[in-house]
This record gives sequence, C-alpha cells and structure tokens, in this order.
Amino acid sequence: MKSLKNKYYFWRQKKRYRKFKNCSLPCPFWDKRRDTFEWVYYDENRQNGYDIQTSLYEALGNVSSSGVTYHYEALMYGRNDPEEKDAKYQMIESHCHSFDEVVGCVYRYPETFYIPENCLEEYSKQELRCLKKMQSYLKAIGLPDEKESSEITALNEKWKKIDDKKRKNLKDYFFLLSYSKRWEKLREKENLKRYANEKSLLYSAYYPLYTDKKGIAEAYLNGQKDYILNRKYSFDKKTQVGKRYMVVNPDNEYCGTLEVISEEFIPFKKLKAEMVDYKLAGYKTFLEYQEHLYHEYREDGKIFKEEFTEDSLLIYLKVKVLEKF
Repeated sequence: MKSLKNKYYFWRQKKRYRKFKNCSLPCPFWDKRRDTFEWVYYDENRQNGYDIQTSLYEALGNVSSSGVTYHYEALMYGRNDPEEKDAKYQMIESHCHSFDEVVGCVYRYPETFYIPENCLEEYSKQELRCLKKMQSYLKAIGLPDEKESSEITALNEKWKKIDDKKRKNLKDYFFLLSYSKRWEKLREKENLKRYANEKSLLYSAYYPLYTDKKGIAEAYLNGQKDYILNRKYSFDKKTQVGKRYMVVNPDNEYCGTLEVISEEFIPFKKLKAEMVDYKLAGYKTFLEYQEHLYHEYREDGKIFKEEFTEDSLLIYLKVKVLEKF
C-alpha cells in the first residue's frame, strides 16, 4: 500500500512540473490549486527529476553550488562525542545554511541559543542585532526551549522496540502503520499548546520604546526617568493614558514594560529644566538640549507638513514600571 502511495505521489509531481522540463534555472511557479509559490527547475540527477524550493536562495544555491554557514550552540538532545554511550540534553554545536534556518533555531531554543565568539564573523551586524532582539522577546514572553515530550519519547521508544523485533505479530504491524499519524497528532497538540502564549497576546498591544543612548533603558526601569516627551501633532486626538510600552535598550534587547499614568500638554517655550533629565540624554546644558529638541521636532514635522514653533505643544507623559525582564 505504501509503495503504491509513493508511486502515485511521484506521478502527480511529475505531471505538475513537466512544463519545467526545459528549465535549467529556477523558474517562479505559483500553483493556484495548492495556493503555494515555488522555484522549480529540472535536474536529471534527482529522483523525481526536479528541484523544488520555496526559497530562491536554496534553488539558486543548488544550481551554483553556493551557500553560507552559520554556527551556533543550544541545549539539544544528542551526543557531543561519537563515543558517548547515550544521547542526552546538553549544549551542542550545530550549524545552518540560511538565515531563515537560524531564526528557526532561535525560535526552538530561545533559552539557550548562543553564538560562540569564534563564529560571530559568520553573521553580519544587522543579523546579530535582529537575532538578539528576537531572542530577548521570546525570553520576555517566557517561551521555553523545545523539548521532546514524555508521550512522544514513549511512542518513539515503542516504535524502536517493535521495529527491532525479528518476529512481529499482527498487533506490531498495526502499530507500525499507525505510528506516523499518532506521532503527528501528538506533535500538533504540543505545538498548539506551545504557541498559544498568553504574554505574547498581551504584549501585542504594547508599543516598542527604543532607547538609543546607553543607560536610558535602565533609568526607565529603576525609576530615575519617569517621563516620555513627544511632540503633539494635529492627528493626536486620543489620550495616551493607559498606553503601554516595551522598553528596548541600545543592544536591541527587551528590558521591561511601562504604562502611561498621566499626560500633560506643554508649549515648547514653557518646558523647564527640572522637568527633564537632559544630562542623561547626553547634553551638558538645558539650553543645548532645548536646541536639539527644537531642531528635531521641526524636521520631523516636515514629514507631516506641520510647522513647529515655540508655541507648539509637547506631550509630557508620566510613566510607571510594570515589569523588568
């Protein structure tokens, strides 16, 4: 039965892709029936004759024998040494051949994913910042490393025990035939539980608060800086009281959360030195800080075609700390 299913599968596949028989380079293909996008080209060395990829990077990489390697470490089930008797959960070095795969590894092992110092050069600065921010977010929502459940472990052990038997009875064959469906059902159940994250749902309504100078994120979370200062635009109609933020430090890490507890509208010319921590912002004098703000708000206003003068309003928000990560 399984052999017939495989033959039918390959027959359907050949029929679907036969129009690409003369394509020696990846050709874009949108399959309306399956609602999928792929890159396809003919390769006589493959079992079905076609290379089919969802990623152009993979497809063109196969044609040109090109690719990249990203090394990382994580707490995974396996052996660090071939001589180790039993596999176990331990820090193991592994690698990927696309950045998308690396992101997948961060998603699977947010608690322990780590890039060794001697492998950092394999990543760009932009990639490192992106991965750090993703990992810090997953830690903030409490997503644990992916581990095999006791139910799947028991199912796998039973499969191995039966598969190793020299003589199998009817019950054994029935189990081997049903194993895949039972495994997939268990995995789906665990995935649905893993990705139904309450904190992620909560934080989806929060706004990122980026801090570009060292020490500002910490100042927010230790209460030294308890305000947010913004320019008021004509389209700012709703109150910001109750608005919540996730604080992001200059290293692109989520550090904690804040909530706006009050708001005040102040003409720019009435902003006082005691209302702001201009030294924390990196300025020696309040006048220097004022000049910076005036220039920044005036330039930003050009995007929305709104002028900024000394009579223009600022929004002065008082905030309180909700959480520290």
